[in-house]
Amino acid sequence: MSHAFAKDSRACAACVSWGGERVLSDDNTLVRVARHGVEGECRTASSQDYRKVTKGYHTCATWAPLPMLKKHGGRLGHAPVTAASSVPRAATPPAAAASAVKASLAAAVAVLEAEPPPPCRADPLDVDQTPQVRVLYTHWLRLRRKRAIPLATEIDTAQVRETVPRICLMEPTADGADFVYKSCGRALQRRLSMRPTTRLVTECHPEQAAQRWLGDLRACLDSGEPRCLMVRDDPMLPGVRFVELLLPLADVEGGRATRVLAYRHVPGG
Repeated sequence: MSHAFAKDSRACAACVSWGGERVLSDDNTLVRVARHGVEGECRTASSQDYRKVTKGYHTCATWAPLPMLKKHGGRLGHAPVTAASSVPRAATPPAAAASAVKASLAAAVAVLEAEPPPPCRADPLDVDQTPQVRVLYTHWLRLRRKRAIPLATEIDTAQVRETVPRICLMEPTADGADFVYKSCGRALQRRLSMRPTTRLVTECHPEQAAQRWLGDLRACLDSGEPRCLMVRDDPMLPGVRFVELLLPLADVEGGRATRVLAYRHVPGG
């Protein structure tokens, strides 16, 4: 926006330019300024990113119409920009406010019940053109060499340390109907409601998402080829898409795939 914040009071630059002494509220967001017998209030809002203000606005109805002084960042011919909340609002009775909140909550619940969540789906990706999985995939290719499938015991987590929080080792059940979490990284555990190690996929994920993932795990196991997917609308990360890499592994030299090393590029570590 066009108004910068003063470091000492977090007031907008218009208040700093034209206001007198400023008094902070207890929550350090409300700044009162007075000059020439006129008082105004400025409630500032900002988003912090590594101690750097990335977004901000002010709501001062008294000093905002005044142009900022040049020494405070003002530009000639530039009109100040204010938030919509700078216009004073009439006070709402407590009973009316409570009923309005209840009505809005009821409407939100009705909308959520009427609209089921979108189905979880996964679209194939070119693994060679997906930078998120390059480290783990390169390690898997190096182990495979001229063989069809590398051994599970050959995976060296020290060489793929940055991917460890997001990988899990999956093993099919005896009947092949489900998969068991043999191990699970910390970033994935945070996204689940329970500790997944030694548990079935159907126990840790909603039904629709579990069936989607089981289908991809079986396809990777049966084909013996890596699969790279773009997963959308998974309940583990609602509204966010992420990259998933499935790598087949064998237990004996020259044997068929018996396990799947799954990498899910979710936020966190």
